[in-house]
Amino acid sequence: MKRIIFLVSVLLLANSIVSEEINENVNNFSQLPDVYNVKVSPNGKMIGVLREIDQERMVSIIDIESKTMLHTHRFIRKYQIESFDWLNDNRLLFSRSAKFSGENRLFSSGELYATNIDGKKSIMLTGPQAKRSSDTVKDDPRQRAWMIDELEDDPDHILIQFYTSDLFFKLYKLNTNNGEMERYATPPVRSPQYVFDVKGNLMAVAGIDPDTYDVEIYIYNKNLPVEYFSRSACSGQSVDCVEAVVKKSSKVKNENWTFWKSVAWDEELRVVSYDEESNSLITVENGEQDLSAIFKTNLKTGDRRLLYKHDAVDIGSVLTDEEGSVFGTTVMDGYLTRVFFKAENKEKDRIKELIDRFPGSMIRILSLSDDENKITFTISSDVNPGVHYLLDLGSGDLMPVGKYWGSIDDSKLSYMEPISFKSKDGATIHGYLTKSAKGDSINSPTIVHPHGGPESRDTWGFSPRVQMLASEGFNVLQVNFRGSSGYGKSHQRFIYGNWDGVLNDIFDGMEYLHDEGLINKNRACIYGGSYGGYAATQAPIMRPDLFKCAVSDVGVYDVGGLFEEGDMQRARGGKKMLKIRLGDDEERHIEMSPHYNAEKLTVPFFLLHGENDIRAPYVHAVAFSKKLNQLGIEHKATFVENEGHGYFDEDVRYETNMELLDFFNQHLN
Repeated sequence: MKRIIFLVSVLLLANSIVSEEINENVNNFSQLPDVYNVKVSPNGKMIGVLREIDQERMVSIIDIESKTMLHTHRFIRKYQIESFDWLNDNRLLFSRSAKFSGENRLFSSGELYATNIDGKKSIMLTGPQAKRSSDTVKDDPRQRAWMIDELEDDPDHILIQFYTSDLFFKLYKLNTNNGEMERYATPPVRSPQYVFDVKGNLMAVAGIDPDTYDVEIYIYNKNLPVEYFSRSACSGQSVDCVEAVVKKSSKVKNENWTFWKSVAWDEELRVVSYDEESNSLITVENGEQDLSAIFKTNLKTGDRRLLYKHDAVDIGSVLTDEEGSVFGTTVMDGYLTRVFFKAENKEKDRIKELIDRFPGSMIRILSLSDDENKITFTISSDVNPGVHYLLDLGSGDLMPVGKYWGSIDDSKLSYMEPISFKSKDGATIHGYLTKSAKGDSINSPTIVHPHGGPESRDTWGFSPRVQMLASEGFNVLQVNFRGSSGYGKSHQRFIYGNWDGVLNDIFDGMEYLHDEGLINKNRACIYGGSYGGYAATQAPIMRPDLFKCAVSDVGVYDVGGLFEEGDMQRARGGKKMLKIRLGDDEERHIEMSPHYNAEKLTVPFFLLHGENDIRAPYVHAVAFSKKLNQLGIEHKATFVENEGHGYFDEDVRYETNMELLDFFNQHLN
């Protein structure tokens, strides 16, 4: 393995003590996935396998009966296959990705490419090498695009969405044989998420209002005339609702759309499907309640019905059939839980069959043949990185196709156990504890691992970083502190202007597990990335008594500085969103920022950062390291070339993982 990481070490703490026996284990956890996706052909006779060999992604077409490889597709030079789909039994659609701006990370190029399974009759459909369509005037087909709907009843066409800088992603109908396209719809909102009926007809769109940044839903008048849903738009609302609808709709220059409803930008409002049978839209909403729930609204009568709401967590994925009817949902209440609430449904029965075969696993269906006889899917869990299968539903024959992470030995993985506790101010906080694979948790050192975002969350499932740490003898504590998503609006909004205050939830979690005899809080370090890197720096500033060391990876050090540097402040509405999330009190920005409290950082500290990072600005990381130098505070700093907000080269991942373990072993063992 070549070593290409470039290190800048400041007052290095000690020489490496990681043994050669660890190297192979670390290397296995540092690899990128081997098999990303498996999809069966419409006729059920072939499968396509998206895999990676030596950091090159390719799609192999395999005959199921003979198990022979028919053809392998790859791009040359800098391009890689990002994803693929079957257009029909003889033709494939690829999306391309490439490395840009000197980074090791692959970015979507927005180029769509169609070819026969034998590589013949190939055509670049979108991107710089695509032909221009006679229909396009201002809209250039060479822009970035991605597929929205396969149009199953029309094998020659797909619906695609073009990326535009104003974020009003236009919808086009594209001929995959010759590249010709025609405008299908122009959305009234930014970052649109379209909903179609079973025939591929556009029914509605959800997106962001360009002025208020509210989340909005509009109905497409061509397929659902305004008279069809006018009563539902104001059902159960105030007498002013009709005027509001008219006023809102008047803002839309395109007369094809009519406003239906909206919520604040940080509330949940997503359109799941259009239920053909009941003429209803299926949505996930917070509404007037704290937790999100699934609703069904009849567009003729305005009847609105609650389908499902969990007592403690938000809705995860919603399970729908081909007609758009909802038959269940998933929620992450500690473990992943599936809830079914429709008695007779063939899609539900199909999932239940897989559950019976693989109890205690997460199941992700990847594809289904036209006759619904063959299915590809992935099963995974906290101790299973993922295995792809092909199942013949008629015969029951099950064929493993490949592991998601083939380098990782499942037998050495540790269970991820849900925990919950009360904070000192009475809030219920959830999280996970993954115990050391090398001894009792109480006698093992602990790594506290806050997540990024901060408006994301930790979930039950496989994590290569967590499992690597556990396999090397560390407990790993993950706390979904207030600010995390998934537990309602009030839980998430608690972090606004309070980035440092929510860290008390982490401290309370450590105290709770210590009192329960599950960890020794006196043998703990803290480590995280992005906001987690901020937390890993600010936490020992606030509570140095709880941590033996701290590691910040692509972290945030100057909260107020995010208004001046980085990509968030440059995005549309970026400064407005930062103001809401961080507040506008500059004194609080200073109080929350590690840079302005650096003299209080008294524990051994390790800073990791990509030199191309614009999300958590690289210049802030350099400035923080210089500040520590000026204060005479001993620390280690590693700045990585050709990487940004995360590391995507296997050699870099290996080197940084080795450094990470070395640092923890120095201060915890």
